[in-house]
Amino acid sequence: MKGLNYQSTLSYTFSKSNKEIKEILEFDGFKDYKIDEDLKIVEYTINHSNSIQLSLLLYLQQIKFIQLTIAQQIQLCLDIYNKYKQLEQQNIQHNYLSSDRIWLNISNKQHQITILPNILYYTIHFVGYDCPFYERDNYLNSQIKDDQAIKNTIINILQIAKNRMNDKKKKLDNISTKDQNMKEKQQQKKEKLTENQIIFKVLLDEGIYKSFDKFILSSQFIFEKYENINNLKQRLKGVDKNFAQFNIKRNNRNKDVINNLVQIQQTYNNKQFCELSSILFQMFKKIADHFRNATFYEQQMFTEIIIYEHFQNQIEHIDNQIIQKVIDDNKESIMKDFKFELDLQSIQDDINQQLSNKFKTFRYFFNDFKFLKDQKYIMNQIQKLKEEVIKEVVTQILQDYLQLLILKLEDDLM
Repeated sequence: MKGLNYQSTLSYTFSKSNKEIKEILEFDGFKDYKIDEDLKIVEYTINHSNSIQLSLLLYLQQIKFIQLTIAQQIQLCLDIYNKYKQLEQQNIQHNYLSSDRIWLNISNKQHQITILPNILYYTIHFVGYDCPFYERDNYLNSQIKDDQAIKNTIINILQIAKNRMNDKKKKLDNISTKDQNMKEKQQQKKEKLTENQIIFKVLLDEGIYKSFDKFILSSQFIFEKYENINNLKQRLKGVDKNFAQFNIKRNNRNKDVINNLVQIQQTYNNKQFCELSSILFQMFKKIADHFRNATFYEQQMFTEIIIYEHFQNQIEHIDNQIIQKVIDDNKESIMKDFKFELDLQSIQDDINQQLSNKFKTFRYFFNDFKFLKDQKYIMNQIQKLKEEVIKEVVTQILQDYLQLLILKLEDDLM
């Protein structure tokens, strides 16, 4: 998005082979990533000036920060579906798709997303292949079939657009006037909105609710009916506004909004990207309300205080008491047939070193500030995950340590 000049890092684990995940990522086409083959983590670098998360795009539309045509929203659904089909043809399953793991990469800088309606050129990319939803209590069973995830996503995109249209119709219905000219204009708007309702009925009820094939046919029908074959114009004639149509308020406010976004980033340039994303997310609504309603534009700034340090410390902290408890709980069962002196300090050092690496898995929780909406729950979830990792690491190190002692004993006896 124009005005967003910061980068962030998304971290996702995977359990597939390193070779397989490399092939998947190469086919997906997302350019800026690196793979930690030992820890089995993929890190994506996101440039927010030319990339936008689908969930954020939909939110910005809901709060009227941006405007997309109905044609663009239909095409977005088709592009996401086509991406899924391309992967399916290569026998690639994502298994954990959601609107937070779908990204649009804007391929033409001249068409960066702004508050002004514009032609869109982008590619679709999925992230987080093979990575569970660790924020969920049942994360081990959080898989979702790709076809169902795509269907849910398409329905969500269309439903958001439909809801906005219904809201407009309700507002019109509640306006009462005796002016004949006003009545005629209101009636024309109502007729247009009624026609829009028919469009969404075709796309939803006669389309995606039935099948993907029906949705594709419905989309083609709508494009042809409103003179937008293959979405070349990115607007439905008579339904969507012409991009060249002068939008005085948005046009006058565009530079102000871009400068406002830049100012916010400069003010909070010492913050982690997760915290900065949270600040910007909250500011989008404030900025949208202001530029749409204010007579004169004033810089909107963030006034609340967010504390992320405790969250970060919770992720990085190694609790020696828990480690000692796991050692005590497991050393007797592992060492029951042997009477060796244990070098507990050496074992503790090995455990701490491995845990420091293993805990990098939990960088996942910096991917999305929305994880922190319920801080108590997410802190408990992280603690539960850490205890699972600690038990796994401690048990394995004790077993490895025992094997080394046995080998040493055998060497001494030879």
